[in-house]
Amino acid sequence: MNQPFDKKPIVILGPMESESAWLIDQLGDRQEKAFGAYTFYEGLIDGYPVVICRCYIGVVNSAAATTLAIAQYDPLCVIIQGTSGAHDPDLHQGDIILGENLVELGSFYTLHRDEGQGSAIFDWTQPGAEINVNNNIERVNTLHSDNRILNAAESVSYTDGIVRRGTIGAADIWNRELDMIAHLSRTLGTDCEEMEGFGVAQVCAQLDVPCADIRVISNSEWYFQEEFNEKYGEQCQMFVLQVIRRLIAEQTLM
Repeated sequence: MNQPFDKKPIVILGPMESESAWLIDQLGDRQEKAFGAYTFYEGLIDGYPVVICRCYIGVVNSAAATTLAIAQYDPLCVIIQGTSGAHDPDLHQGDIILGENLVELGSFYTLHRDEGQGSAIFDWTQPGAEINVNNNIERVNTLHSDNRILNAAESVSYTDGIVRRGTIGAADIWNRELDMIAHLSRTLGTDCEEMEGFGVAQVCAQLDVPCADIRVISNSEWYFQEEFNEKYGEQCQMFVLQVIRRLIAEQTLM
């Protein structure tokens, strides 16, 4: 570890440029450090050290960036944030989901079916990911954001939609079939989906670092007019900046 700060920094991850560039611009005394393909932007917000990384899309990318961040910075916490697609038809663009529950959507067990019998996707089971916490190895389908971070997020003013705790699903998939979306929401309780959060949570759980997933709804298949719009990535960053400031001001995790 090459710790550049005298305090443990807050690490923020954003998969796309539209989910990270605005926050990077808010850093004071900014410096860049590259570790392989991942660039970390070190700086200050309200005098407190913050590190921001565009981690790229996908569970493997987010897990790799999280592992590097923890190894290099020994952070106070890791927050993954950005856009997501709605599963709950009550959610609309601009609404924010605080990931109380983070669900793995990408692992499946299928039942045997003979050639020519087709696929029965709604009969597949989802065992979750293998995780080792305190030498206890098990399959886990659901992890959780740190409640202290979610409490801070709930105390932030936001006027561009609703803010609520919920269940965020993650895998390297973009579901556009309404029957599948409804199935996942019904069986796993998902409010929205994205492609990174569970990977971050899995690494943080195994390395004992608090984390949280905060997502804005950027698109919904339930409404034809709510196609993906990257402007909501900046909107989420603006919200997360206020969360960071609340964590710093109240010394929530210190």
